[in-house]
Amino acid sequence: MHRLANELVALGEQVTCFSYSEKPADAAYDHVKLYYVSRSPALRRFETALGFRRLKTNVYDILHYHGDDYLCRGTRRRVRTFYGSALFEAVHAGRFLRFFRQTLFYILEWVSCFRRGTTVGISTITRRALPFINTIIPCGVNLGVFTPADAKPGRPSVLFVGDFDSRKRGRLLLDAFSGGIAAGVPSTILTVVGPQECSGTNVVFRGRLSEDALVAEYRAAWVYCCASSYEGFGVPLLEAMACGAAVVACDNAGVREIVSHNYNGFLCEPERLAETIVRVLRDNGLRQRLIANGLSFVKKYDMAAIAQQYRDLYLRIGRRPEVRP
Repeated sequence: MHRLANELVALGEQVTCFSYSEKPADAAYDHVKLYYVSRSPALRRFETALGFRRLKTNVYDILHYHGDDYLCRGTRRRVRTFYGSALFEAVHAGRFLRFFRQTLFYILEWVSCFRRGTTVGISTITRRALPFINTIIPCGVNLGVFTPADAKPGRPSVLFVGDFDSRKRGRLLLDAFSGGIAAGVPSTILTVVGPQECSGTNVVFRGRLSEDALVAEYRAAWVYCCASSYEGFGVPLLEAMACGAAVVACDNAGVREIVSHNYNGFLCEPERLAETIVRVLRDNGLRQRLIANGLSFVKKYDMAAIAQQYRDLYLRIGRRPEVRP
């Protein structure tokens, strides 16, 4: 949302963001900080919707919600973006409590869909879960920040971003690394960026990183691995391509919206993850072809172009006559 808002300001729009997050240092837009009343993380999930409902919005031409608008009044000026769907989060949940919570939020997503306004999905798989979505506008990447390095380090490397036991399936990659990748290309380094600490021979844990530090990891990686069982879209895949990393991903419907097998990445089944990564690490010509095609492909996802799609949508909405029930 921050990147989109900055690009809309660059296009000449006046933007105000209401958020429970702090204002980023490079924000070019107006920012109103919202505050939670409850200390309970569970209650805060619903308190967000109440906070948005209380906002005074009559002075704005467009109301663009990026979540939790199911209690807000529907209006012609309303735009709601769905970043994937809780349905697939529930299907791929590793714990019952998460399954229950995501099922509940999937019901609330349907409530949002039936509010008056325009609904946007980031991918066709999102529309599969929420068929009343009006428009598809994908996520974008700031190609002025996510850029390739002049040269890669000489030592082979694999990068993973995510946690271990959710749908991101980092543990699957850890097992593949120790059970096959390390034997196939012994000098390979596995770098893990995420919340869960890990260790092992040639495994480097980097924890949570700033955007600049994450970009540096993408640039250094020979291969970026997405082991997820489900992706609503897969922004890290685009970020990796933009930074010149070859992409290897476990095959799923969301990933296939970005990765074309043997063109800008390699798709594989989970049991073939190790051998696929080894193949890409060993074959320099193949890897360079994937990188070159990825750099070409990602250009259409530049955040400036995505912001223009939203601006065009706002203008179409603004030209519609208000229809009273």
